[in-house]
Amino acid sequence: MQYLQELFAQKTPYLQWLKMQEEELDRQYGQLLDAGRAVSGKQIHRLPFSSCMDCMEDTGDISSDSICLFVKDGGTLSAYAEAVVSEVFSNNADVVFVYADEDYRGSLKALYAIEDDAFADIGYSCSGAADYRGAPWFKPDFSPDTLVSFFYVGSIFAVRGDVVREIIGMHSDKGSNMVSVYELVYYIFMDALSGKRDRIVHIPKVLYTNDNLGSADRIEHSDKIRNLNESAQANELVSVIIPSKDNAKVLAKCLETLTKYTRYPKYEIIIVDNGSIPEQKMCITGVIETLRKEKAGLVIQYLYQQMEFNFSAMCNMGAQAANGKYLLFLNDDIEVMDGEGAKWLEYMVKYAKKKHVGAVGAKLYYPLCQKDSGCYKIQHAGITNMGIGPAHKLGGMADVGCLYHGHNTENYDMLAVTAACMLIRRSVFDETGGFDPAFPVAYNDVELCFSLYQKGYFNVQVNDAVLIHHESLSRGQDISPEKTQRLNNEKRRLYDRYPTLQAKDPFYSPNLVQWKKDTAYHTDYLYACDRLVQPQRLCDADRDVVLRKYGFRKRLYESGTAPGKLYDRMTGYHLLMARLDSIEEDDGTVVINGWFVRRNQDNAEKCAKVWLVSDRKGTDIPLVYAFDILPRLREDVAALFAGDGNGTSLGGTRNAALSGIQLRFEKDRLEPGNYQVGIVTDKKQLLYIRDSDGGSVSIKI
Repeated sequence: MQYLQELFAQKTPYLQWLKMQEEELDRQYGQLLDAGRAVSGKQIHRLPFSSCMDCMEDTGDISSDSICLFVKDGGTLSAYAEAVVSEVFSNNADVVFVYADEDYRGSLKALYAIEDDAFADIGYSCSGAADYRGAPWFKPDFSPDTLVSFFYVGSIFAVRGDVVREIIGMHSDKGSNMVSVYELVYYIFMDALSGKRDRIVHIPKVLYTNDNLGSADRIEHSDKIRNLNESAQANELVSVIIPSKDNAKVLAKCLETLTKYTRYPKYEIIIVDNGSIPEQKMCITGVIETLRKEKAGLVIQYLYQQMEFNFSAMCNMGAQAANGKYLLFLNDDIEVMDGEGAKWLEYMVKYAKKKHVGAVGAKLYYPLCQKDSGCYKIQHAGITNMGIGPAHKLGGMADVGCLYHGHNTENYDMLAVTAACMLIRRSVFDETGGFDPAFPVAYNDVELCFSLYQKGYFNVQVNDAVLIHHESLSRGQDISPEKTQRLNNEKRRLYDRYPTLQAKDPFYSPNLVQWKKDTAYHTDYLYACDRLVQPQRLCDADRDVVLRKYGFRKRLYESGTAPGKLYDRMTGYHLLMARLDSIEEDDGTVVINGWFVRRNQDNAEKCAKVWLVSDRKGTDIPLVYAFDILPRLREDVAALFAGDGNGTSLGGTRNAALSGIQLRFEKDRLEPGNYQVGIVTDKKQLLYIRDSDGGSVSIKI
């Protein structure tokens, strides 16, 4: 029963998160609601709308200090919604607009892929009923460019009465007495751009539930907003700045596709080389001369200066030589696509010209490979500033369908975008002082975007602009210990400079996961296995019992295979299986992921620990740290062993869905050393985990 309860909980993280939110709301507002009292003395007008084309024309009943609460038809308002919204307006007299998060209603099967009656024994079943909630839509804070892209405000928002009256009155003066809900929101958002941004408040609480789960992936666009926002296409010069060294072949591909497929008519190219060898320099010069002959009138500058690699300094050098009103920073391993992709620079300039916009980024793909089956995978769709640090949004996901309310298809305001392809107005770049040379390799683009955000600019991820990024062809991956340490040092320097932005991103909800990479938009609910754990340093007696037993087994194997195999079958040792999928370290936190299964047994009640065993120099006594294995959902592992023992007396491998291992601990909690990783069962059996070559898996602390 306990296993089933935990299994259900791990299959429904949003339900667990929702339970916590409801308990918190009840603590805050429950007594007020029970007593029938309002949080504030403001009058609330609840105004339903069936679509955003509904119009308002009568404001006679709306007083200036009242609240107009717009609630979309086809859903249910939370019992706490009016209290929560009223409190926001009461606590800040400057607030004029408030919106909140929402979710959807459906069956367990539709929301969580749980079959009918799979958990009937503990009181949960589908039975075709839409009795559960899921598919949460956790929205960003004030995002004017996202609003132009689609109506991200959604199904619940509130406006101060005097603002509603003012906007409708403004239209009446122009001979119209009707204002669509789209227009109402757009005018409020555009007004807030002029130094009044704190007047728009996003409440990160789910206050509305949609009844139509089928509409969860539907993006609601507004031609009215887009028409109000349209302006003439810019046609000013763009300076394309490409840092490159000893990479002539890759650079040639970049320049070839850039000049062949880019439809934007006015650009120059500036190549910044920090010291290519003579042969490479000669090849680059040859490529440039060929392009000059093929593209009459194309200006290409080649800035060659031998110096240590410093991406920031190289970009700044290119900017100083640039003649354009706009600066485009482009990696030399970028490839421009043909067809609709040729409009990429037009799409980016459209946003870069806006007064409130800082940096503009593009959607970047990994190159296609055979296993991709013709579908591109996303390398970059913006940068999310998470608890683990800056992370590429949707990195590694196939660009198929609508990923979390259009984060792969719509244009979104972002805290940061990548300088692998970044467009910015020259005046804005100069205002911020350009890239900071104190960030020579990593986080230079994030630092620039943080600076822009703090100066009041919005950075925009333009998913209409799509390019291919042959990532790290130029510089290589940051995988060595030295590079990892440098990366961590630059990340610490970033947050030392911007402490208020550590683990904070106004365009990424605090209700979404912070401690692992942002891909599928996981709800930020921490199970026991997700939390940091404290290592248990074993006493001599507990350690020696297991090690003596393991030593005896080892001696049997060393004396010949038959005694060892017989011992394994007698003790059940041969039924133990474990794998480690990854061991990662980030800024002092170690994360171990893997699984452990007892084959042909019931794994529901199994008890085991992870051991880290270190042989200390100068002594035969090993140092051992033990960690409890806490349940973690691994349906892939359960499927792997689903056929075990079928039709035999063994009964098969059962209840293996919670066989995952996930340990998160701080590195400095252990003494330095090299630790082998093993599993210890409740029968004191020690199983050292081996890699694919048969060697023991170890961690260096």
